[in-house]
Order: sequence, then structure tokens, then C-alpha cells
Amino acid sequence: MPKNYKRSRKTRPDKFPLTLHPTGQFCKKIKGKLYYFGTNKQKALQRYLEQASLLHSGKADKPRSTDDISLKTLCNYYLEHQQTRAAVGEIKPRQVYDQTYLLRHFVKFIGPNREICDLSTMDLQNYRNKLIKSGKAANSINNHIAAVKAMYHWAMDNEIIDKAPNLKAVKKISAKKKERPVFTITQLRKLLNKADIQMEAMILLGLNCGFGCTDCGELKWRHLDLKNKRVIYPRGKTGVNRNLLLWQETVDALQNIPTKGELVFYTSQGNPWVRTTEKIENGQTRYTNNNEVSKQFSKLLKKAGIKTEKGVGFYTLRRTAATLAARSGDPFAVQRLLGHSDLKMATVYVQDVSEQTDRVINNSRNFIIQDGS
Repeated sequence: MPKNYKRSRKTRPDKFPLTLHPTGQFCKKIKGKLYYFGTNKQKALQRYLEQASLLHSGKADKPRSTDDISLKTLCNYYLEHQQTRAAVGEIKPRQVYDQTYLLRHFVKFIGPNREICDLSTMDLQNYRNKLIKSGKAANSINNHIAAVKAMYHWAMDNEIIDKAPNLKAVKKISAKKKERPVFTITQLRKLLNKADIQMEAMILLGLNCGFGCTDCGELKWRHLDLKNKRVIYPRGKTGVNRNLLLWQETVDALQNIPTKGELVFYTSQGNPWVRTTEKIENGQTRYTNNNEVSKQFSKLLKKAGIKTEKGVGFYTLRRTAATLAARSGDPFAVQRLLGHSDLKMATVYVQDVSEQTDRVINNSRNFIIQDGS
């Protein structure tokens, strides 16, 4: 090969000019600044080509689409980003389902074609007032508000919009403290007597470990050490790890369940007891949540002849477990039992509460089982 030969770099004239950002949007860095063009590949390319000359010449500060973006479009951007996070396991599909429901409610109130730049703080306040007048529970109202704020924060952080309403002014409402129902010992024994092998094990997990529907539905055999009577299982909602002692009755109930897969519990159709399914309609992903634990537990209540007030369900077992555990007087052990992330400063000093947690669990068993052991 001649010394003066210089290899020329091959270029692809059809190379896609945009890069897929971790947020799920297609973007391009121009003159040191990152510009976003949306999550749809073809539409993003079209927006870029429309604005390329202005952007590369330095005559435009940002894509024009961010000036007149509609509320519906922003919601779709945000939810597509959340779907991407769910696909890689950063968040649960159930969270996408919840956010989709909450934001759809907000869009319906404001109007899908309202431009984001036109929305004011009072628009958000009016939405808050509407939620209050509708008679929704405080936690439900706060969830609606939190979803809207999360979307705005994400849009600001990713430079999709330049400014947002004064989100701090749109405050959550304080929930009124009231007594929540718990199960009596008589009711618990009726439930256990009428339950099948799977529901019996789930009820015991609810009482023993404070497990809710999702905890039971997503529990895997690898989380269990039945030989040493332990369950090591991080709580999905908070990420707090739970290393908990299992009652012998709970171990016995779990050993009665046949192994059909990596999950402990499967429905008669072979599906997880709690699952979120996705369905694509008109190019958009729709999420549907199916909680078979809650449904079957409601049937069990009727079968056991237990009449309850509104709001009593499987999750009441977790509340019952918390009420019994609180009698120990050790808030740190209760926190570990329930997988809460509160008392953060206190946990800096209290490094290990495993003995206290075990004592709490055994105290609860003695109250329920009462066999003198």
C-alpha cells in the first residue's frame, strides 16, 4: 500500500441524526446544548428537520414545539417515559397504570388541547378544589395532585417546558385521622377455617409479616428460607429490605403449596394473583390492573359470614398486624416489619433491630394462636 494512501472514513448518508435519550425522547446536541424532539421516532425526525437550519445557525434557542405543546402531548411524553422505566424494571407497571388514570382525570378537567404555557397556578388550584368538592378521600386527592406535580417536575428537568405554575402553592390536604377497622381474633379464625391452602398461607403472611396483596402476589420461592423460618423480601413500594421470622404455622401453610414456577402463588388459570397487563389501542399502551387476592378475599369474607364496613379487605390484615406489633412499644421493629422508610434519622443510630422484630412477630403469634407454646 502506498505511504501516501489515506483511508477515507465511510459515512452513511441515511444515518439517523437523532439520539435516543434515557428519558425516552429523541434528542440532538447542537452548539453545546441538548434539544429534545419527542418520543415518536418519525415525528421527532420531522420536528428536527423543520428546525435544523435555525438551530444550527444559532437563530433559535429551542424547538418551537416546546412553546405551544398541549397538555395531552405533555402527558403522553411523560407516560411514554414512565413506560420505558417500567420496561427496564425501574418502576412497576402498576405505577404506570396509576399515573395514567390520575393524569387522564387531570386532562379531562383542564382540556386536552390547552397549551401548557397557558396553564396557571389558579388552574391547578381549581383542579384541587374540584377534587375536594367531589368528596374524594384525602389520600386520593393527594395522589391526584402528586401525579400532576411529578409530571411538571419531569418536564422542567428535561427542558421540555421553560416554566411551570407555582407548584408549591398547590398544597396537599391533611388527612383526618380516624380509627381504621382491624380484624378480631374470632373473625381471623373464621377466615382461616374457610380458606383454601393458598388463601390460608396469604392470610398468615398478612398477619405474620404485614404483607399486602402485591407482596403476596409477587412473592417468590427464592425469598423464602423455610428451613430457618425466614422470609427475606424487599418491599417493592419503598425498597426497604425485610428479613422476617416466620411462624411455624406460616411455614406449614407455605409447605402445603405445590411449586408451579418461580412465584409462590398462582391462580387456577396459572396467572399471578396480582398482575398488570398492557394492551395497545390506537397506538397507545393501556394498562389494566387485576388483583385476584382482593377479589378472592372478598368472597372469603362472605363465605365466612363476616359482615364488614366499607374499606375492609385483605389489606386490613396488614393493619391488624401493625396494630398488634405496635403493642411492643418498639417503633423501629414495627417499621422494619412493615417495610416503611420513615424514621430515617433514627435508623442511623439503631442499626440492627432483628431481635426486637422477631419478638414482635412472636408476640403477635401468641395473641392469635394462643396454644401455650
